[in-house]
Amino acid sequence: MKFRSPQALSIAVLLSFVGLVTWSSAVHSPAIDEVAHLPSGISHLQFGRFELYAVNPPLAESWAALPVICMAPVTDWTGYYTRIASRSEFIVGKRFIAANGPRSSLLFLIGRLALLPFSILGILIMSRWYRLLLGNHGTLPVTILFAFSPLVLGNASLVTPDVAATAGGLTAIYYFRAWLNDTAWSNTFQLGIVTGVGLLTKFTWCIVFPLIAPVGITHYWWIHRGSLRAALIRLSFVAVLALFVVNALYGFDSSFQSVGSFEFVSEALTGGDDASITNRFRGSVLETVPMPIPGCYLLGIDAQKRDFEQGYPSYLLGEWKHGGWWYYYLIGFLVKEPIGFQLMLYASIVSGLWSWRKWTRESVREWSLIVVPPLLIFGLVSSQTGFNHHMRYVLPAYPFLFIIAARTVTLGKFWKWFSYGCLTWQAAAVLWFAPHWMSYFNEAAGGPLNGHKYLVDSNIDWGQDILMLKWWQDKHPEATDLQAALFTGFDPKDIGLKFRLPAPYMPLEPQTLSKQGLRGPQPGWYAISVCQLKGHSFSVPEGDGTWSWSDGHFTYFMDNFEPVDRIGYSIYIYHITEDQAAEVRAHLRKQEWDGLAK
Repeated sequence: MKFRSPQALSIAVLLSFVGLVTWSSAVHSPAIDEVAHLPSGISHLQFGRFELYAVNPPLAESWAALPVICMAPVTDWTGYYTRIASRSEFIVGKRFIAANGPRSSLLFLIGRLALLPFSILGILIMSRWYRLLLGNHGTLPVTILFAFSPLVLGNASLVTPDVAATAGGLTAIYYFRAWLNDTAWSNTFQLGIVTGVGLLTKFTWCIVFPLIAPVGITHYWWIHRGSLRAALIRLSFVAVLALFVVNALYGFDSSFQSVGSFEFVSEALTGGDDASITNRFRGSVLETVPMPIPGCYLLGIDAQKRDFEQGYPSYLLGEWKHGGWWYYYLIGFLVKEPIGFQLMLYASIVSGLWSWRKWTRESVREWSLIVVPPLLIFGLVSSQTGFNHHMRYVLPAYPFLFIIAARTVTLGKFWKWFSYGCLTWQAAAVLWFAPHWMSYFNEAAGGPLNGHKYLVDSNIDWGQDILMLKWWQDKHPEATDLQAALFTGFDPKDIGLKFRLPAPYMPLEPQTLSKQGLRGPQPGWYAISVCQLKGHSFSVPEGDGTWSWSDGHFTYFMDNFEPVDRIGYSIYIYHITEDQAAEVRAHLRKQEWDGLAK
């Protein structure tokens, strides 16, 4: 088969993306949420039940679990609770890795690779849409933006729903565009199917899809001046078919149950903070109304809403606080996204606004379906300020942003060369830090080594480098007696890492000691996760099968010692001598006494 050069390059970039994701999937240990997702998917397939990880729809994790089940993994369901709000998937996940030991890495690799088709679908749909909008300019620019996006690469290497949601939502909106051009029943049926699939990937689309529909319908009437009634009837059929698809995947479990029969936990659905009231709809006219969605789907939304209402500690620009910031994702975008991509995006936006007089009804209709989704997604997640942890929450907006940015190639000869310079810069920058894309920060932010000054959690350290730490320990017998404080969802001893928890140090808390009765730095080898260096409040493994709570217990490492090595960009290695330990302990005691004196 003979390809034109740009087409051949696009295929080469796509193949490179597959190779990069495979590489990353093979070398990274299960990330915190990922620990819970894969066994949850296995439970869905094995039992036909959906209580585990119900705060996300089950499509992605179930798909990932399909080939893993064929490998006969060991399962331990003793921690499985049917009450969705208990979030027992994390206990089940820990026990799943404990039961399978080092073989867990292979099981997660298979699950990760099973999700690769979603990434490929995202690239293909995005490229096709770009070609329809911008004619014969080729798909290479938009393919490069997707394939060399650190946020895409990092999340495409995990058993999590974010990339599946990105591809699913993009596909549904693409088919909506096709339906607006031709509302034939065949297109209506296709739109209903893909919309249902999109709703099964992420709850984000439950809000975004209904908000996008009026935009499209308005432009349909504005441009075609056709029968709006007929279009609305067919769009209603789309909604019914989409709900059928959602209910079918859940096996119609608790479908059409009355609103008043549910026990809710969020204030939004209980009606307040009175623990005795578990459903605000009881006694109202809505009590007997049947819900056209599965019970676990509704209760999952409820549990997710409860999490945002109660809030969690969040970190931004060196500050911890309970709750979040409305501008968290905007700052995250500025510091984490490649500068080349950002320059292209901003140039395209400014160009589009500058030439607004050239807009036609058709161009407004076409580009509104590109511009509105990312605005809605960023607006939706930014409005949820109960906690801010993950830039991956806005990942479904990225294919639309890539299309907008790649438009810069079409603006003229200078902008074409400018764009390809930016694309080359992006590819080189992302490959330079391979395969540690989860920890990527751009040059303006100081790169991954300075990323902890801005963001933590899945933006830099999500437990993904513990397998590499195990390999490092195997090569360094002098570090066999390793002390480690790790941000993880599983016990690293289950994959063979030998370690014990370091002695903690909390100012003015002399009672906070290690199991050995020690406080503060001691001589030896240490591995400390970035999240622990920054004082993340989280449960940490002790190395003997037990866990303890860390609330800033290990920040003294970053403040007083220089690392001698690093595992990726999420785990720092320290070697502390007796003299160094004694000197820092004396310094910490002096600070403590000075504080008491004040």
